[in-house]
Parts: sequence; C-alpha cells; structure tokens
Amino acid sequence: MIFNRDEYEYEELGNFEIESEEIENIKFIDCNFENCSISESLIHNCLFKDCKFVNCNIAGNKFELTVFKDCEFEKCNLIGINWKDITVERGYSNPFSKLKECYLKYSSFLKMDIKKFDFGGNIIHDSMFDESCLKECKFKGCDLTQTRFNICDIRNADFREAKGYLVDITNCKIKGAKFSFPEAMSLLDSLDIKIY
Repeated sequence: MIFNRDEYEYEELGNFEIESEEIENIKFIDCNFENCSISESLIHNCLFKDCKFVNCNIAGNKFELTVFKDCEFEKCNLIGINWKDITVERGYSNPFSKLKECYLKYSSFLKMDIKKFDFGGNIIHDSMFDESCLKECKFKGCDLTQTRFNICDIRNADFREAKGYLVDITNCKIKGAKFSFPEAMSLLDSLDIKIY
C-alpha cells in the first residue's frame, strides 16, 4: 500500500496506481494528486478536503463513510461515482469546487444542491441528475450524451452548445434556462408527441 500514515497535509502525491485494494482511515488535506489511478478499490472512512486531482483515473470504487469536500478535478476520468455518497450530510459543502476538462461516466447526482456550478466543457455520459437544485449552473459546451435530468431545478441554467442531454420538462423547473437549436428539440421527447 502506498499510504502508510493516517494523515497527509500539503503533500504532492503522484504517479501511482492502486487497484483492488483498501484505503482506510486516512485524511488528505490540501494534497495534490497527479497522474494517479485508483480503481476497483474500497475507500473506507477517508476524508479528501481541498485536494486537487490532475490527470487522474478514479473508477469503479466503493466509497464507505468517505467524504470529498471542495476538491478540484482537472483532466480526470471519474467513473461510477455516486456524488451524494461522498458529500457532507449537514451544512453546505460540495464534493467538488472545480471540474475542468473531465470525463464523467455513470455518475449519480441525487438530491444535491449544486447551484451556480460551472460544468462547462466537461464530458458527462450516461449519468443522472435526480431531484437536484442546479439553478444557474453552466453546462455550456458539455457533451451530455444519455445524461438524464429528472425532477431537477434547472432554472436559469445554461445549456447552450451542450448536446445529448435528456431533460424531462414535465417534472423539471426550467424557466429561464438557455438552450441552443437544434439540440433544444430534444426537450420535446418527454412530451411523447410527434412532429412532422
């Protein structure tokens, strides 16, 4: 195991690969992770606070009693993450403060309050935003192929130049949201109507 202490603070951690291992009872505070891969592992009772991940692969892990708080992700692959599971339950806190040029797949954003966040320029495939407050979020230029928005508040959100989104306008609040043509035609899919 690469980690042999219970706390890391202001450290540069890079160029390692962890697969099918257990990471337990460790706090990472203001650490920088670069060129790392953590996959198919159990991450139990850990804290990642104000950390930065650059060019990392985080895929197929199981998170138990683990919290990510205000972390930055840049040029990362983030696969199979239920973001609600790694969020502080009480008080305002998001697991991420920045997502830049990342690839997210099979992500779940359930009952999250992430208003005004800038998702712009990221690729988010086969993911779900359910019962979340996304007011004034920016999805500008995102590839959202097969990503669903269900029972969400997307008022004043910006989806211009985004593509592939599946927004159920029968149960989402969408007033003031911005969309580009022709992708905006997909908003009619939830109405089960035919256009000729």
